[in-house]
Amino acid sequence: MKIIRRFYQFIWGYKYRFLLFLAVVVAAGVVENLSPYVMKLFVDKVTSGEWNKLFGLMLMYTGVRVGSNLLDTLSYFLSDTVQIPVARDIRVKIFRYVQDLDFAYHVNKNTGSLISAFKRGDGAFFNLFMNFHNEVLKTLAGLVVVLVFFARVNKWIWIMMLVLFIAVALVMAGLISLNMKTRREFNESEDRISAIITDNLINYETVKFFAQEKAEEERLKKGFEEWTRSIWKFSKSFRVMDLSIGTLSNAGMFLIMLAAVKMLSGKQIGLGDFVMITGFVTSFYYRFFGLFFQMRNIVKSYIDLTKYFEILDNDILVKDPQNPIVLDNVRGKLTFEKVSFRYPGNKKAVLKEVSLEINPGESVAFVGRSGAGKSTIVKLLLRFYDLQKGRITLDGVDIRKFSKGYLRSLVGVVPQEPILFNNTIGFNIGYGREGVKKEEIKEAARKANLDSFIESLPDKYETQVGERGIKLSGGQKQRLAIARAMLVNPKILIFDEATSNLDSESERAVQDALWKTAKDRTLLIIAHRFSTIRKAEKIVVLEKGRVVETGTHRELVKKEGGVYRKLWQLQLKGKTEKDTGGLLTKGETAGPKN
Repeated sequence: MKIIRRFYQFIWGYKYRFLLFLAVVVAAGVVENLSPYVMKLFVDKVTSGEWNKLFGLMLMYTGVRVGSNLLDTLSYFLSDTVQIPVARDIRVKIFRYVQDLDFAYHVNKNTGSLISAFKRGDGAFFNLFMNFHNEVLKTLAGLVVVLVFFARVNKWIWIMMLVLFIAVALVMAGLISLNMKTRREFNESEDRISAIITDNLINYETVKFFAQEKAEEERLKKGFEEWTRSIWKFSKSFRVMDLSIGTLSNAGMFLIMLAAVKMLSGKQIGLGDFVMITGFVTSFYYRFFGLFFQMRNIVKSYIDLTKYFEILDNDILVKDPQNPIVLDNVRGKLTFEKVSFRYPGNKKAVLKEVSLEINPGESVAFVGRSGAGKSTIVKLLLRFYDLQKGRITLDGVDIRKFSKGYLRSLVGVVPQEPILFNNTIGFNIGYGREGVKKEEIKEAARKANLDSFIESLPDKYETQVGERGIKLSGGQKQRLAIARAMLVNPKILIFDEATSNLDSESERAVQDALWKTAKDRTLLIIAHRFSTIRKAEKIVVLEKGRVVETGTHRELVKKEGGVYRKLWQLQLKGKTEKDTGGLLTKGETAGPKN
């Protein structure tokens, strides 16, 4: 019932249009089923010899047919005035909700399955709306008309028709339950197929690098084994429904016709009544069987819509406060007060009692082996997750008192692997700021040491970067990410391992852009390479989730037995990345000693 309730909650936003639509559908269903009654009157007048009244009945019959067509057309038009805006509202609502869901949801989500839910759900809404209202209501209205006229002719004909409808409805309910089960199973297997295809398309480079095209094809074929079994079960449920309902309804209609023949021969009903009964039975049979067919579609649409609406059942764990605070003047002072954190579903803490103070405009680097908690600090600062213990403050205010959108608008992030939209360079640079001017985009590119490269391109800022920025090199993407971050004029800039995968020349260009744009901003750096962090005013060393050392590069390299000194010495010796927990690449050195 929750799905139906949500379905009508969206529709009720256009209640007056919807109620008018329902009224027209019912009227169309009544008028559409009046033809057999008019034919009864026609036969009655013929048998009684009232030829002068036939023309009027012919006009009445034509009016019924024309009126039915007009009402039918009007009902479809009115349905469009409701379902088109509602379908848009649903899609926007669910899309916005997915955007609001926490980082944990997006880390664990299956993109292929989610895309399938959107695609099926949107179509399911249209199908459910049309089939349920246009078809079911019209059929029920027609049934009422038939029962009313049958009751006027003979109560046993009325009873037989009602019993037939109830019997078919009960059988249909049982078979629909089976159909719903097989549809759910098919949807799950379809989602897995979609996930395989999406995964392949996203990671096509890896497939090409390792020449695994054949293996990917085999993986898809294996997935289709379960898909084939589930679609056959789903298909067979339809055949069972066709045979059962078809046999029952045909047998019922035959009995009604047989009873009408006997009543006619026994002079219990007249010829006009017999024509009306046969007209109702034959015309309503197709409508009745059509209802059964539409019920199958309704069930299919209901299952598809269930998966679509269930997206809204995911909890938003990191919530905005009811009365968020907005700072008059953001300085950029950050304080970590005994911060402890573990990821959802994990028992082991990633950060333990971390306390740290970062002054406005200060540059602070975080160093530590993989898993020490460096990137987790960034995620907590951006409120991708909320703390279990302690608090983080910005200019003395707990960041949980800010709205997530406002907090993140104060922070610019240059990630390790910038993911770009499949759009132009200009679009990607200006993405973080609404209404940005082209001159501002160019200025940001200049500060990020990217302008010369862009101007050398034939289409310049209109150059398409490809999916995920595939047409740009690593260094170009990093500098574009710096330009994008700078354009929002953040008070806090986070540089998250953004040179770890670059060659030395690209690294120097990115570092130059970083320090050029970091002036007068609070700068947080997470980097593997000491060449990036040596300039930082403060270096924080993390070990197993705790702050074990704090100081400048000069101070820390002199500390006997210190973690930072050990990592520095390993780098000087050219140790591999494995030996240093990701601080180095093979054969890399730190440059001249202090």
